[in-house]
Amino acid sequence: MESEYVSDAKNRVLDAAERLFHARGYKTITLRDIAGEVGLNHASLYHHVPGGKEALFVEVMQRAFARHQSHLESAIRDAGPDLRAQLRAASRWMLSQAPIDFTRMMLADMPALDAAYGRQLSHNAYEAFLRPFEAAFAAAHERGDIRMISNPITLAGAFLAIVQSAHAAPISTARTTQSKESMIDELVDVLLDGLRPHN
Repeated sequence: MESEYVSDAKNRVLDAAERLFHARGYKTITLRDIAGEVGLNHASLYHHVPGGKEALFVEVMQRAFARHQSHLESAIRDAGPDLRAQLRAASRWMLSQAPIDFTRMMLADMPALDAAYGRQLSHNAYEAFLRPFEAAFAAAHERGDIRMISNPITLAGAFLAIVQSAHAAPISTARTTQSKESMIDELVDVLLDGLRPHN
């Protein structure tokens, strides 16, 4: 029974740490912040995170990256072989999750870590967020559905940036009311069909 309690408490710590790290970044969050979020005293937190803040950040990010990778790969696979359907399905998953500030992560969080941790997390981020899109674009190219650019990672990164930016886009303005999902669907159409009018 004790191990189940510890496991549940550790998951609460990981969930709280993930929310805080995503919202404010590695450098600004303290273990005291995380303990307060979970309702533990600062000293008790070390029972669940004996490696300290850096080890906790790495564990939290690896867990989050693995979850994203699994869901993105499933969304793409379950959408069938049509790239448009794959990109729409993958974007739905991304929009259902809290936004991730990749710029802050790469420019502020990773450099603050031990270099080996930074390299490992950068690799994990590539596998989780870029590789599924890169693979979808490569498969579409092999089917003859799209032309391939010289560096498909650039295309994968650009699409990921478009989806992540939708989190910050206003849903309604003076000119239009549009859901984030329909906005992304339209951008997928532009990506695949271009801006030129169809003849």
